[in-house]
Formats: sequence, C-alpha cells, structure tokens
Amino acid sequence: MIAVVYPNKFKAGVACLATHILLTHLSKFGYNVGVYFLENYRLIKNASAIFITLQYENDYFNAVKIIKELKKTNPNAIFVAGGPCVMENLYPIDSYFDAFIVGEIEGSDVMDRVIKRDFSPDGVFVPKRDKKVKRIYPKKLGVEDYPINQVTHEKGAYGKAYLLEIGRGCPRRCRFCLARSIYYPPRFRKLNDLMYLAEEGLKATKVNKVALIAPSVGDYKYIVELCNFLDEKGVQISPSSLRADTISDDLLRVLKLKTLTLAPEAGSERLREFIRKDISLEDIRNAIDLAKKHNIEKIKLYFMVGIPTETEEDIGELIKLCRSIKKEFRKLEVSINPLIQKPHTDFEDEKFDLDSKGKIKYIEKVLKKENIKVEYESFNSMLSQAVLARGDSLLNKYLESKNYSEFINKLKRDKILGEYLNKLKAKTPYY
Repeated sequence: MIAVVYPNKFKAGVACLATHILLTHLSKFGYNVGVYFLENYRLIKNASAIFITLQYENDYFNAVKIIKELKKTNPNAIFVAGGPCVMENLYPIDSYFDAFIVGEIEGSDVMDRVIKRDFSPDGVFVPKRDKKVKRIYPKKLGVEDYPINQVTHEKGAYGKAYLLEIGRGCPRRCRFCLARSIYYPPRFRKLNDLMYLAEEGLKATKVNKVALIAPSVGDYKYIVELCNFLDEKGVQISPSSLRADTISDDLLRVLKLKTLTLAPEAGSERLREFIRKDISLEDIRNAIDLAKKHNIEKIKLYFMVGIPTETEEDIGELIKLCRSIKKEFRKLEVSINPLIQKPHTDFEDEKFDLDSKGKIKYIEKVLKKENIKVEYESFNSMLSQAVLARGDSLLNKYLESKNYSEFINKLKRDKILGEYLNKLKAKTPYY
C-alpha cells in the first residue's frame, strides 16, 4: 500500500492538483494508492512508502507531526517529499525524510523506482549523501499523466470543480516570483489537449464548474477559445488568476465573473517597474472599466509591502489607487502581506522588512475610513515563511513546534531569528 499525504485539511488538499496527479501517476504502476489529509492520516498502516507533498512552508509543522506518528504504525515505510517547497529549499526539513523528489514527475518512473528503494535517478535527493541533483523537467505537458477522474467537493477552494491545468510556469519576469524560477521555462498545453481533458473530465467527475489552473491564465494564447468551448458545455468557469493586462472584453464576456481579482503587487508605477510586474496604471484602469461594463460586483486587490526601495510615497500611491477604485465599486477588498524573499529569485539575499507590520496596520487604518476591507496573514506566519524559505538544516530541531508562532518564539528565545531574516542561509544543491 502506498500513501499520498497532503499535510493540511481536506478542503485545501482536494483543491490541490498535485494530490490528484500523484494518485493518477502512482496508480498506473499498479500500486494500491490512498490519499490522506489532516483529518484521516492516522488510518495509514503498514504502508511501504508515504509521499508527502509540500506546497507551503507552514505545512512543515503538520508534516513533522504526521511523520512522527506514522513511523510507529508504518515501521517499514520510506518517507518521501516533493512539491514546490522541495524545489525551493529542502534543508529546513531534510532530517525527517528518507528522500526528496526535486522536480515534476510526469513522464518519468522516478516515484516507482524510489518505492523500490532505487535512489539513483535524476531528481532524487537523499539527505547526508553528497550528490548534486538535476531537477526533473518534462519539456511537454500532455494528457497521459493527467488526472481525468478527480475527487471533488463543495468545501474545496474552487467549490465542486474539475481542475484543468492550462500551463505550468510563467512567461512573465516578476523578480519576486518563485514559480517563474522553479518551473522555468514555462509550458502551456495544446488547445486540443485541454478540450479533450475538459470533456473527459466533466464526464468522469459530473460537475458543472471548471477551475482553470496556471500562474497567469490570461497569458494562454487560446484562452478565449478554451473558455468559449467550456461555456458551450454549460459549465461555470473559475480562473485561478488574471493579470490586468490580459483582461479583454471577450474574456470577461465568457467568464461571467462576479468578482474580479487583480494583483498590482505595488501601488506605484515606479515600484511595479522595479519588481518587473509589467502592469501599468493604464492596464489597471482598463481592467476596472471592463469590470464595470460586465457588471462585476466586487474587486479584490493583492499587494505586497516591504519591497526593496519602497518609500512612504509608494505606500501613499497604494492607498490612492484603492481609493480611486472604491469610488467606482461599492465592494472592494484589499489583501496586503509582506514580501517573502524566496530563493532562486532576484530578492533571495534581501532582508525581510520588519517594518511591514506597521505599514500594513497604517494602510488598514486609512482604508477602513473609506469602508474598504483589508485582509492580511498573521505576521508570525509571514515571519515563519520567510525563515523556512531561505533557512538551513539547523532549523530541523525547531520544526517540532506546535505551530508557526511557537516556532518564531523559539527562534527569538535563541536569538537567531534576525540572522535568518537578514540573508539566505542555504544554497540548495540543485539546478
């Protein structure tokens, strides 16, 4: 028996394409595969291999807890990790796993070989073994390894929806973006393949919604044609993300959105140019005008603070932009979080801005007067992500903390938090 574990709640895991891909991929080798979440992982017993997908740094605390418990009931199992966090930096959690798979598994037999205790293929990193690892990279994304028969649930992030991955990686040049780095060069699926996957997937899953998955859905050359095809099938379409400069009249007409989510990232033109977001104020205004034309009810904006070179004027421009949009939309929500400096990006050696918390609170106070809702993550959560993204193996012993707040408090106690926030600690041994 082989177990795939998503180290968080079911509602998050069922909306994660990785869990579906892992199940489909492993099943083709003839294994009996089960997928588990925080709610049911204790059911795993006598497995020969347990794969844990690490999508977010703050899931490490759950992952460590799960491993410690499952080692008692699965004495012969090997524990293997994969996912974007492994491609980002595996060192903070390296002592808890027997092996890591660095890269993307489609078209390879790497997981089958690891189950058979063969750790020699490209992409397999074994802790304490001195070996440079070459990332596994499928040059084309086809239909062979795609999960057509998916489990869906109304509690998932997209609701009861079929997940359709348009592409992987991003053709844009944002300096802060991890996805751009770890999935480079980007790949998009052929339109005919997407139509086939959608048609077969809708038959198998019997849902009336398709969630389009890609870092930048609107950058797909045939996005309008694909959406028209799905619209003719009578299904609702939910894009994972849209850039302001890819929004068109034709696209909004077929998407029929109630909420338009945009990520300007920075409030000022200067700062957007600095981070190479490549979205102008004119692009944002055009997207807002189109949203009004198509009777979209709510706008949601995503911003970062703590960007290198940021000034008070940049914060002022962020507030000004929100105010101008609020004048045109009754419902406006703003999400603001600190920049997390990720390895493999231009900002990997930049300091984390501890003043970010104050900046967010200031923006919230000002915008609250305009009846604009401001959302943000716990600051300790963001500190934890920043440390784990760039940290080294010395963090292993701190991961048995109950949660990110206890983790941060222990680092403060030992007076080492600052050095982890100030610079990259681990140079990863791959690609």
